[in-house]
Amino acid sequence: MAYEFYDLLGVGRDASAEELKKAYRKKAMELHPDRHQGDKAKEAEFKKVNEAYATLSDPQKKAAYDRSGGTAADSGFPGGGFQGDFDFSDIFESFFGGGFQSGGRGKRREIGDDIEVRVKTTFEKAVKGGSEEVVYERRHVCPDCAGTGSEKGRNPKACPDCGGSGRVRQRMQTVFGVVEQAVSCHRCRGTGKIIEHPCQKCRGERYVVFRTDRKVDVPAGIEDGMTVKIRAEGHEGIDGNGDLYLHFSVPESEKGLHRDGADLHFHLDLDPAEMALGTVKKVAIPVVGEREIEVKAGSQHGKSVRFRGEGAPKLPSGGKGDLIVTFQVKIPEKLTAKEREFYEAIAKEKKLGEVHGKGILGKLFD
Repeated sequence: MAYEFYDLLGVGRDASAEELKKAYRKKAMELHPDRHQGDKAKEAEFKKVNEAYATLSDPQKKAAYDRSGGTAADSGFPGGGFQGDFDFSDIFESFFGGGFQSGGRGKRREIGDDIEVRVKTTFEKAVKGGSEEVVYERRHVCPDCAGTGSEKGRNPKACPDCGGSGRVRQRMQTVFGVVEQAVSCHRCRGTGKIIEHPCQKCRGERYVVFRTDRKVDVPAGIEDGMTVKIRAEGHEGIDGNGDLYLHFSVPESEKGLHRDGADLHFHLDLDPAEMALGTVKKVAIPVVGEREIEVKAGSQHGKSVRFRGEGAPKLPSGGKGDLIVTFQVKIPEKLTAKEREFYEAIAKEKKLGEVHGKGILGKLFD
């Protein structure tokens, strides 16, 4: 047994065509050679994943594979299954197009890598919106050589190994026979050019890195773990820029105000007398502001009052959540002499403590 196609894609044998497609897409993005330059193990795994999907996405090949017992070594396909011009990268491009730093049979496109930044913001900004300053490093095309890598007045030469295409064809023996795959040229690193007189500023790397300080918007309603994508603001590339991904980190609460999705929750402490007799209170709620809250006589611990549409904005659907104020009884930890007198009178009036004999309250009536 060499390796099992279903295990490679991380799906079960009863996976649907759509589940296979999603699993392949995820694995291919993780393992693509352009993300792991020079990593032979990742490149080999990428080829196996392509091989697995090439088989399982074809009903006839999948049926033969399943009948054989389901291993790459026993798939039932004799040598010569994928010969000649078959290129596993064609499968990848059918999902992602040519923009993922891959030109298929042509020259490798140089799209800048994505940048991921963690943005810490406050509870209030996450609810109301605002901005934050972020700092990160961004790669730019060298301004001195305009990305050629050569010093001024000098031009790079075409790579003799790939003829300037940036890609070379590699033959390999698989269980399907001899396979040819186009891969990035190792000599020129996929650029198609050899730099004999490097630019002094970038030392032939064609890119320079600068510290970037920028103010980013905090969308009202953003939640912890949400990500905002800013197109073409990632690392620069000769043929286009990558994207900037902002991963937001938001506190769960602020000064007693908690959030559940777009709903805001606040617990209001009330004296037993307020709950029993009723009252109207003006309460300063953090982030939200002052609200007038009616406590009806006989209100119970845990009762809630809902202010519709006064919560956080809902992303991405629109609208707003609610503000929910929940009552909770606050029992005095210490009583004044007069308060104790009142509570004892209430306990005596209601005969508390007499139901189960002389308990703690029962002692009051001796």
